[in-house]
Amino acid sequence: MRNKHKHLDFEINLIPCIDLLSVCICFLLLTAVWMQVGSMNVKQAVGGQPAAETTKKPTIWALVGARNEVTLDVQDTARVPAGLRKLKIEPIEGKMNVMAISDALDKIKVLEPELRTALIQPAAASVYEDIIMVMDQF
Repeated sequence: MRNKHKHLDFEINLIPCIDLLSVCICFLLLTAVWMQVGSMNVKQAVGGQPAAETTKKPTIWALVGARNEVTLDVQDTARVPAGLRKLKIEPIEGKMNVMAISDALDKIKVLEPELRTALIQPAAASVYEDIIMVMDQF
């Protein structure tokens, strides 16, 4: 026959639990130091600061269209004449007119030497190589 009285006293071995907790605490302390070292201070290029704090610097937007046309839009400057402020450069035989872009940028840079910011906004259908070519011209 079986023993009808079960023994209810048992002991838990706490040494492995304590070992595991000590390893976890050491890992936590070591990784907390690296969290401070690995952080970077990053700001947005456009729109990250209030409008009252920003000074108006001349900028040029290059809007690359789906048919490889490029529209150069110079903003926040009075030195560039109206004919060069919003300039649309049409493609030649379906390819981007790199020489016309380069000539227009040279003229704008001569008229506005303080121009340091260029923002390129491609269309969704733009080819990556064409965007790189526009970046090379800047």
